[in-house]
Amino acid sequence: MNLILLALIKDHHKGSPLEQLRNDEEGMIRRFYPMIAPQLLSLRYFPNLTVVEIAVSDIDVMNETMLRYCVKPRDGLHFSAMKRCGCSDMISHDADFDRIPNVRRYTLK
Repeated sequence: MNLILLALIKDHHKGSPLEQLRNDEEGMIRRFYPMIAPQLLSLRYFPNLTVVEIAVSDIDVMNETMLRYCVKPRDGLHFSAMKRCGCSDMISHDADFDRIPNVRRYTLK
């Protein structure tokens, strides 16, 4: 949903949306969250979407993944949960996942 937030900021402010978010994260979220909330809530009803909890054991896999594939902590944690669940497909605009073998990344257009 970060992309949606950045797109809304870009539509309403001049300059870099990421810089706007960094400079006034609380204000940007307060202003634009009401526009994003319905989309977030609709995630509950996506067919074939499973939301999993993070396990303590995921931290070890996250660390190994960060070291081996040079990805950010959040990406390593996502991969760890995927691996534990036997999932290899994901929807993401984050090309960093392309460095992890056996992850099939799809983007929405």
